[in-house]
Amino acid sequence: MKKIILVAAIGILVCSCKKSSSNLSTTVTETQVLTDFVQKLALPEYANLQVKATALNNAVLVLNASPTNANLAAAQQAWRDARTAWETCEGFLFGPVEDFNYDSNTDTWPVDYRQLDSLIANSPNLNVSAVQNLISSLRGYHPLEFILWGQNGNAVADSITAQQKQYMVALSQDILNNIDSLNYSWSATGGDFQKQVLLAGADATRYTSHQDAFLAIVGAMSDICNEVGQQSTGGKIYDPYSTRDSFQTESPFSHNSMADFKDNIIGAQDAYLCTYNGVQGASISNLVAANNIALDNTIKQQFTAAINALNNVNITFETAIFLQRTQLLSAMTALNTLQATLDGPLKVHIQTYVKD
Repeated sequence: MKKIILVAAIGILVCSCKKSSSNLSTTVTETQVLTDFVQKLALPEYANLQVKATALNNAVLVLNASPTNANLAAAQQAWRDARTAWETCEGFLFGPVEDFNYDSNTDTWPVDYRQLDSLIANSPNLNVSAVQNLISSLRGYHPLEFILWGQNGNAVADSITAQQKQYMVALSQDILNNIDSLNYSWSATGGDFQKQVLLAGADATRYTSHQDAFLAIVGAMSDICNEVGQQSTGGKIYDPYSTRDSFQTESPFSHNSMADFKDNIIGAQDAYLCTYNGVQGASISNLVAANNIALDNTIKQQFTAAINALNNVNITFETAIFLQRTQLLSAMTALNTLQATLDGPLKVHIQTYVKD
């Protein structure tokens, strides 16, 4: 995502869910919503991310040991799977992932293939320690993407040089190390960031009220919608759209950019609905619907509209910036509308009704 450029003195709000798409027929409380956000969404998603990063690292090691086209294809698929997990988690990008630069060290873009070529040609020892000392744009998913696909997306296994192999092994291990650390920072036996959300307003130092915690979650949802859809410098869609430069896109070598964008917004939608992998929790949506069902319906409709608008781009993003500009503009407009609602009426609603 990084672009270069409740037990003591808690006022519990008991909310009627009324009718909503959450399928929760019982009332929910602020404490339930925060608990389910952590236990049914954040922790499972980060655990899945760790599984996918481990699988990616293993696939890269197999490719390094046996550079066949079948193993290259397996590593490419493992990279895509890890990207899906990562981009979905960006729907609630707050806390340790930002505090400790896990995001910037894992997902800085765009990358300059000329700079990558120069690094590979002139660095005799690109091990993990060396990679950890590189600037963020030379670490993480996208330099690894460059090696796995090649500049023009047509890499074959026997074209990967010994130096590239060393770099890709270090990159995949560095990605896994960052994600291991991210998981540890949320773990109750590690940094225990989950406590800051679970006990917001009670025994937490980061979020001294429920309202603070909810505003952090909603702010993260708003931020990712803005980053993907903003129609100004720095937007994931806008920069390549305005410059018509396909190498300014997020994942240009694999042509995974449209999937990246959609996964970002699906992740934000999951954070609002508290749904992951078929499991439904008490959600911010439930709290909003209890007092303003019209606003809740608007937010859900706007998420659907934004995702549908992204789905209307049916070619690679790197081609769409030339051939489907109308669809891309519509997607940015839908995302702008959603972001404005999250950043405006939804935040006002939380400030009005969450009073602990």
